[in-house]
Amino acid sequence: MVALISLRPMGLADVDAVLRLQLQCYGPGLIEGRSAFESKLIAVEAVGCCWMAWRENEPLAYAVSLPVSADSFPVLNAKVFELSTQPQLMYLHDLAVAPAGRELGLARRMLGCVLQSAADQHLREVGLIAVQDSLAFWERQGFAEQQTLPPLLRAKVASFGAAARYLRRDI
Repeated sequence: MVALISLRPMGLADVDAVLRLQLQCYGPGLIEGRSAFESKLIAVEAVGCCWMAWRENEPLAYAVSLPVSADSFPVLNAKVFELSTQPQLMYLHDLAVAPAGRELGLARRMLGCVLQSAADQHLREVGLIAVQDSLAFWERQGFAEQQTLPPLLRAKVASFGAAARYLRRDI
């Protein structure tokens, strides 16, 4: 019998699982610490925009999205995140799928949750920073690279490394 995959909102109790998952998915330059995740989760607790995918007790994927304004994007591993009082878009800060969860369509399912969260909050676009050669994947999901960025956003994208690219899509 095949175990079903369940998606549910992410909470502070999931941080240990998230930390383990990111070690399976990212190189050392893209690892965020506990305080970075906890700060984001505390800030968006009432918003319902962070998700986990589980197969029984095995965490397979997570998505951290944040309603932000143009000047409130967090840099990589930001220890403090404050929710924008006037968000302009949903920022998909992190979506990671463990090797055991790949080929199950989890990235698209998690993206669906993020898009629905954005729509529920009356946001009309989703932005993300593509890392680790993921640009083609995100383009297949309807995102387009933005060539011209305001200086503050350009600096935040740069915190993810020289190959990082900012993409956006309408909802």
